[in-house]
Amino acid sequence: MRTDSDNQSVATRMSRWVWVWVPLALFLTGVGWALTSPVGSSPDDDYHLSSIWCAGGESRGGCLVSGADSVQGADGVARVPANVLQASDCFRYDSSVNAECTLEVKKNESLVATSHLNQVKNLYPTGYYGLMSLLVSENVERSVLAMRLLNVAIASLLLALLLRIVPRGVAFATSAALVVSFMPMGLFLLPSTNPSGWVSSGILLFWGFSLALLHQRSWRSLRTWLMAGGAAAAVAMAVSARVDAAAYVVVTCVVVFLLAGWRNARANIGSSMCVVILGIVGAYSYLSFPTPGGGDEGLMGTADRGLGLLLTNFGYLPATFRGIVGDGALGWNDTMLVPLVPMVGVLVVGAMAWAGLSTMWTRKAWAASFTLVSLYVIPLWFLQKEGLGAGEVVQPRYLLPLLSLLVASLLFGRSVQVPIVMPRLPLIWVAGGLSVAGIVAFWSNAHRYAAGTNVGIFDPGMVPAWINSAGVPLWVSTAIVVVGTCVLMWGALITMSGSERSRDESSLMRSSKPQSV
Repeated sequence: MRTDSDNQSVATRMSRWVWVWVPLALFLTGVGWALTSPVGSSPDDDYHLSSIWCAGGESRGGCLVSGADSVQGADGVARVPANVLQASDCFRYDSSVNAECTLEVKKNESLVATSHLNQVKNLYPTGYYGLMSLLVSENVERSVLAMRLLNVAIASLLLALLLRIVPRGVAFATSAALVVSFMPMGLFLLPSTNPSGWVSSGILLFWGFSLALLHQRSWRSLRTWLMAGGAAAAVAMAVSARVDAAAYVVVTCVVVFLLAGWRNARANIGSSMCVVILGIVGAYSYLSFPTPGGGDEGLMGTADRGLGLLLTNFGYLPATFRGIVGDGALGWNDTMLVPLVPMVGVLVVGAMAWAGLSTMWTRKAWAASFTLVSLYVIPLWFLQKEGLGAGEVVQPRYLLPLLSLLVASLLFGRSVQVPIVMPRLPLIWVAGGLSVAGIVAFWSNAHRYAAGTNVGIFDPGMVPAWINSAGVPLWVSTAIVVVGTCVLMWGALITMSGSERSRDESSLMRSSKPQSV
């Protein structure tokens, strides 16, 4: 029979190695998501995949850049493999069509012309495309799968480093914000070929590394250097993926300085200068890149840019926020999720926000308020500037990093060493609800490509019409995600919070009291 001391020993060992098995669970969950989506399933993948192939050059990727006298007689045209540019043509915007239709374009070995890529339009930074191009090969399916696994591996390794070296209070706030705000949009983006995956993980990890760094008083410690290196790596991921991420880096710098306070910033000049330099890198990257919209081509929208548009967008913008936690569509905005997913997502964000608000002080109030204002003002400013309504152009995935910042800031406790106090039973409900919602969201995505919506989503007789290029059966991918999701949610919310340890310590204290006769 297991005693209280045995339970405490198990909990202690789990807590000690949480920095290994929680990131591993994130990686395995990402593997399952990566295996069940065909080439071209990420939003705007025709643009991103073409840009990746051409970043590799003619020698690696088979991308041929043409001049004025070649393809279509136009400057700035490239030729890429058909399976890169046209992979999603047969299924996007129609969820009733499964991914079996991609087998036809898979056989097409020809090169097709396109000018819809970053080397021509220059809409994104080049770092993300450059690294992904190292995995380009003649086999498009395996190259894309390798890129997806690399992306989720980078996020998992940086998360492992963060959980290993930062104080427990920062570690819990980061891990909890990840599972709360990344379900399901982030779980879909991390193992994809969309640059937004780098931005989402990079901004949140930068928050964790830099906040911990601001509390380090000595640069003679290896831990300090690792925190600085992790923060720099996270910023490099973000600013090399999207233009708006550079602005989010600046927002993150302000948030962590507000949380750390003037006393810590002044006492740790070296750490403060490191964070400021990274913020300057973000600001420079943003200012040196053309701001999307406007310009010589005119406004993106046609709405009257008056007070009416501003107030309307202010009222309707929360619909975009809900899309982050499931009340929207994945992929090309054509993979609708079971309503259970957004219901759990909204409830959990509200519950965690309430728990965070219950432990409040001045610096945290300023930091949370600034993040909330940024979450609202940044998209509102862009929509007003371009004459757009809420739901146009600004997608939920663009705002995911800011939501994760808000959740992390709210879940930060008074001490970097101690997680915010949260009751164990509600945390179990939250972890269980997120596990169920994450698994259902995965199945909604997997079912859409394996069978299509013409087949019942929970039909026990469903026979997959499409199997991934790796040949892994759907039931294997599903089993991986079920286990990985449950372990991830439990570890990030229960073990990282220390509620297991506190429960066992309380049990020991009760058992040690003298019994009355």
